[in-house]
Amino acid sequence: MDYNNLPLELGLAITSNRAAMDRFVDMTDGEKEEFVERSRGAMSKNELDEMVGSLVTETEPELHLEDVNNIFKGPGIG
Repeated sequence: MDYNNLPLELGLAITSNRAAMDRFVDMTDGEKEEFVERSRGAMSKNELDEMVGSLVTETEPELHLEDVNNIFKGPGIG
C-alpha cells in the first residue's frame, strides 16, 4: 500500500492510537485499502476515531464491582 495516498485525517487518527497503528500495519494490503475506503465515509472526527478504535480488540476483562464485598467471598479463611 502506498501510504502517500492515506487520507490525512485517517493518518492522524491512527498515529494517535499506538495499538490501532500496530494492527493497521499488520493488515494485508487489501484489508488496508478496504479500511481506507470505509474511512472516507466518516462524517466526523468522532466517527473516524471510533473506526480506528475498532481496530483494537479489548483484551482486558470488564470488571463489575457494584458490590465490593463480593471480592472477598469464597472459601473461608481460618
